[in-house]
Amino acid sequence: MVRMPKVPDGWFDADSEGERRGDAPVTNSQPDETRIARNQRAGQQAAAPKPANPIGPFKGYPEMGRYAWRAGNDDVIVAAVNKFNSEHGYFPGDAEYMTPQLMKAWMMRESGGSRHAFETDPFQVNKHGDWPATGEKARIARLHEGQKMQPDTSAGAALKWLRHKGRIDNAGKQVPYQGHYEALRKYNAAPSLISGIPKGADYANAVLKSAWGSYGDWQK
Repeated sequence: MVRMPKVPDGWFDADSEGERRGDAPVTNSQPDETRIARNQRAGQQAAAPKPANPIGPFKGYPEMGRYAWRAGNDDVIVAAVNKFNSEHGYFPGDAEYMTPQLMKAWMMRESGGSRHAFETDPFQVNKHGDWPATGEKARIARLHEGQKMQPDTSAGAALKWLRHKGRIDNAGKQVPYQGHYEALRKYNAAPSLISGIPKGADYANAVLKSAWGSYGDWQK
């Protein structure tokens, strides 16, 4: 008669495969901080809402699993774009017309790698050290230095500030809007060079090129 291997006591009552293997069970004896942190992480992952107006992922920045947060501002962007175009009467073909696709590419360039920035000031429009001494940002973007930022505030202020930058020539004079390239270049017109190219030009090129690469004709 073949003898069956002895099954450890309680094996059939184990709740998980890990307990059957003999792994340390997860019990209330764990430190409270460990259990709380684990539960918070699980809750955050489960609670990641899907946008009502999805724009789609930006190339190189996945939005699946633990990166689902990168879709979290899609509705904010769509609302900000609609308000901006409506308030100024912009339509496709107008130089200042903004689309959600371009705005998302712009936002991901600014904060796609930082969840904290993405969930507070995704357009980095109120970044410490970038505040002009002239007070223009308070007057035009309706911000005050150091204020606590949220994505909708950031998006609205960024559009105002971009529009302003696109209407200033190199001599600082008011001119008709010079297009998104010039506006983006001046939005991030740091004096440093990247591979011999002024940082502002590299920035504008990257945003526009990646918008095309991720969404096709984003101008429609």
